This record gives sequence, C-alpha cells and structure tokens, in this order.
Amino acid sequence: MLMSTLWGAVSSLMGLFYSGIQVMVPCLPPAPLSTAVISTDEYMGTWYFVAAAAWDEDDLKSFKITDSSILHIQKGANDTLTVTENARVGDQCQKNTWSYFALSVTGPFLFRTDFDAVALIWDGKLINCPSCIIILLVDENDEASAMLFARNENTPDEVIQEFKSKMECVYMEDFLKAPLKNGYCKLDEAA
Repeated sequence: MLMSTLWGAVSSLMGLFYSGIQVMVPCLPPAPLSTAVISTDEYMGTWYFVAAAAWDEDDLKSFKITDSSILHIQKGANDTLTVTENARVGDQCQKNTWSYFALSVTGPFLFRTDFDAVALIWDGKLINCPSCIIILLVDENDEASAMLFARNENTPDEVIQEFKSKMECVYMEDFLKAPLKNGYCKLDEAA
C-alpha cells in the first residue's frame, strides 16, 4: 500500500514536471497513455510496423535487417500484456513473445516482466493518425527507439512524414521506414 501511494505521488509529480517542460518545448508529445487506457480493447489486437526513429543510428540496427513486422497485443494474466511479434527477416518469419506489466502503480511505464525493457505508448493523435500508436522502447541493450504502428498494412505517406517530423523535433533524427519488399508474416506463419 505504501509503495502504491509513493509511486502515485512520484507519478503525479513527473506528470506536472512533464507538463511544465511541454510549455518550454512545444514539440514534445503529450503525456503517454496510462496503463489503464492501454489495457482496453481499443489497443488490443494487431498492429503493423511502419517506421522507427532513434537518437543514435546504431539503435536502429535490428530494424535494418527486418523487412516487416506485426505486433499482436493481448491481455495476459495478473495485470500483464502479452506482445507477440512476427517479423520477416530475409525470407524467414521469426516469432517473439514478451510480457509487460500493465500495473496502474507503474503507469504509464510498461516494464517487461524480466525487467530488461521498458515501454511508453502514445496514441496516433500526435501525428493525426487515430488508427496508429507510437511506442518508445528502451531495450536490454539500452537502445532507444520510437516505433510507429498502424492498424492496417497501408499507412499514408503524410502520416509517415508527420511521424518523421515529430521525431526530428525531439532530436530523433535517424529514421527508417519498413521496406515491405516481401510482405508481412501472418501470426501463424512464424516459427
């Protein structure tokens, strides 16, 4: 109970701090979605990888070998989200599954259950795409990237350009768009 109250106070202070910074740096995105919002049916299901941006080009190295990727997000047990990725690397489909804590006391942060990664999620309103999400992920190698996902396979170029522009505004100037030369792996295709 004490930890929950303490984290709630810290989270509120961080929110106020972030709001203050937004006044000084207007291109910052709005506050990320809370874990309570992310856990709703609106965000469950399939998301298609569109593009990624990073502060350091090396943080995009895993995306450079990936032709396409699909995420499937579903509610797991004990306030977790299960994220399954099907990625096409060359001619092969690769499947990865992770679980993230979606606890209200740690919101808006989603901590991977092995604590090797943390994620924040924004809705697509930032880039005028209501059917998109932006995921900021810091992984076990301390590589940070912002990834754009959409509900369908075809994302308008204007949305991709707006994402790139918003990311450049926060100095994520290294950018990569999914090549999509070999198509998407379906969820049951990957090994």
